[in-house]
Amino acid sequence: MAKEAIGANAIFSGPQKGLTIIGNHCYAYSGDVAVSDSNTTMLEFTTGKKYIIAKFEYHGAIAQIASSQLAIEVTLNGNSVIHTFFDATVDHTLWDSPPTILIPPLSNVKMTLAQASGSDRTMQMTLTGKVYTI
Repeated sequence: MAKEAIGANAIFSGPQKGLTIIGNHCYAYSGDVAVSDSNTTMLEFTTGKKYIIAKFEYHGAIAQIASSQLAIEVTLNGNSVIHTFFDATVDHTLWDSPPTILIPPLSNVKMTLAQASGSDRTMQMTLTGKVYTI
């Protein structure tokens, strides 16, 4: 379940895979994660009784991926809703306009990254958004 932060509890204590809600805003910051050639969980949480409209971005060793691809997948309740690939040599669209996603209430959200080949790369994923009451 998403962690709700109010008042003194709203202090950022470090990255984690979970979602934090402050008032009607939310965020999740993975921190540094070693991404291999298999799906690596960057963020994973279950939402509450409200829905969320959020943007997510990935950051990190993009230049080190070189001609290899980075796979990005977002699942809601185990169902893939976004599954795309990024090639650092030709594609910069996810950098220019981060994807926006509507996350329904009571949803298990999982965001993963995987790189096509080579040694592990240090990556980060962030999600920031607004929480709405039904």
